[in-house]
Amino acid sequence: MTVKLQRAVRISGAVLAALALGLCMPRQVAAQGTSASPEAQCRTLSQQMLDALTRGDSRAASSAFDADMRSALPPDKLAELWRQVQQNYGNLKARGTVQSLQVNGLDVVIIPMRFSRTTLDAQVACNPQQQIAGFFLRPVSA
Repeated sequence: MTVKLQRAVRISGAVLAALALGLCMPRQVAAQGTSASPEAQCRTLSQQMLDALTRGDSRAASSAFDADMRSALPPDKLAELWRQVQQNYGNLKARGTVQSLQVNGLDVVIIPMRFSRTTLDAQVACNPQQQIAGFFLRPVSA
């Protein structure tokens, strides 16, 4: 990987650690009272969060965060993260095909995001209470 690409891919370690925090936290299981599948609900939450981020509304983007994510990545930090992403990678141009999987009891949605200068995968994890329990941006998987 070239030095230029390494700098472009790197987001501050503290911010990435905060984003990844939700993926590592244990979660309690609660019964769901909705008819949509947890996977479909997680896809919807993920899309709504990314739509709000794209609009510049970090409060709306973080509205579905669980308590750990709200603590680790409050709206002002989320807004700063998004500004850094745009400075490093340019404007968001398009989103790719959404993939879903389960990891450690969490529904995980992966959404490729094509920016002006690169493509990143947005990885969003939802807990059984249908809250966003993790958000991570990473280079696209090979």
